[in-house]
Amino acid sequence: MIDTNIYTQFPEYGAFTCDDVKYNPDKVHIKDLLYDHYNWFEELDKTGKARPCVLDNVQKTLLCNSVYLGFDIFECPSCKNEMIIHKKCHSRFCPSCGVKVQRLLAARVKTFCLDVNHRHFVFTIPEPYRYWFRKDRSALNLLYVAARNTLCKVLNEPIYRKEKRKRQKSGKLRNEKDNYYLYRNFKNQNVFGMIATIHTFGRALNWNPHIHALVPEVIYDPKKKKYRRVTYFDFTNLRKTWMYELNRLLIRHFGKKFYKITNQSYIDQENGYYVYARQQEKRKGSATDNVGACVEYMMRYAARPAMAESRILHYDKQNDIVEWYYDDHKTGEHVVVKELTIELLKKMIIHIPDDNFKTVRYYGFYNSKQSDILDLLHEQLDDDKQKKNTKEKRAELFRKAQRKHRWRTSVLDSFNRDMLRCKCGIEMKYIDSYNPLKGKTNDRYYRQHCIDEMRILRIRRIPPA
Repeated sequence: MIDTNIYTQFPEYGAFTCDDVKYNPDKVHIKDLLYDHYNWFEELDKTGKARPCVLDNVQKTLLCNSVYLGFDIFECPSCKNEMIIHKKCHSRFCPSCGVKVQRLLAARVKTFCLDVNHRHFVFTIPEPYRYWFRKDRSALNLLYVAARNTLCKVLNEPIYRKEKRKRQKSGKLRNEKDNYYLYRNFKNQNVFGMIATIHTFGRALNWNPHIHALVPEVIYDPKKKKYRRVTYFDFTNLRKTWMYELNRLLIRHFGKKFYKITNQSYIDQENGYYVYARQQEKRKGSATDNVGACVEYMMRYAARPAMAESRILHYDKQNDIVEWYYDDHKTGEHVVVKELTIELLKKMIIHIPDDNFKTVRYYGFYNSKQSDILDLLHEQLDDDKQKKNTKEKRAELFRKAQRKHRWRTSVLDSFNRDMLRCKCGIEMKYIDSYNPLKGKTNDRYYRQHCIDEMRILRIRRIPPA
């Protein structure tokens, strides 16, 4: 149920009105850019210059919130006023659908995060490496693995040194699978937790893949069956270990042709690749409340375009020029870019993830396979802080977060407007649904047919001479 009583104290904002929705025709939407250049996307797909997922996500985004995906009808029982709510596309390139997925991901992480301080790690790569990840996108998985192996080595230094002495001649671990995920099958290793997301872009939309990782300052000791605090990280060891692990996995993936690049990187960057690991600032509230902002930032671009629509300042349709801005990270300057629309679209589509590519991954006791260790850590931390954060309570918090991020509640929170509350003040009731996909599949053929029909209907008829 939605508690609408908290919104009644702001009548000046037009709460509970479903008809008086303010619309700004001058606002530029990403859909407008995609619609005007759809022929260009089709040409890229036919010639094989774009990945198949590009056209699929563009098609889904164009059909989002349209009649072609279906809708639900609500009616006021008093004045018979109707409200139509269209279905969503759930695309990774849709700004509207991506916001909801981002909020759900952040809400889920906040429910099971330990109530301790967390470190925000950023693992970067050298600029010459970026081309190889663009050429072979399957190598992006290695960034997650290298980040996981780096923390595993740093937090299990005694095991690492012991195994290093054993394998001085062969250079390989006893188990072949452990050469990919290091020490995965080793007993008595310190278990850590990590939530990792990948960002493939910089603020200027350039191709710059890097890993954001959220790591609690707590590890689990299986020998003593207790947790232990970890507040110190050796940055020199961290950077060099990240460099070694990344190069080791890339050579294993690309082969001997990658030797020259790695050798040159060892010469150019003697201190290792840059790793950012800022210590969490102390604020009021619990540690989980303080880590919330970091979680929101990490999940922000896990399921949405690389650029928000608010950054688009102007779109000149006649000259096909778009104006947008970004804040330079190094200089702090406000940079305004004015370029052809196709150039902006090129920068955006390269960051669309491939199908079935998971942008958020969980390791250690934050992984579902080791949930028993996470439950044990919650119990021990709750006993120390005299809390009762049980597993059932965490599940209930997530269910509440899911209800909060439903469509109706999200509109209430964002715009202070209940879309299902009629102007007469009575709540609308569900009447019927329209599902055009009944007996069909939302495949490329169906989407193409819908877009062709949409474009025909929007073409203005030429008056007779």
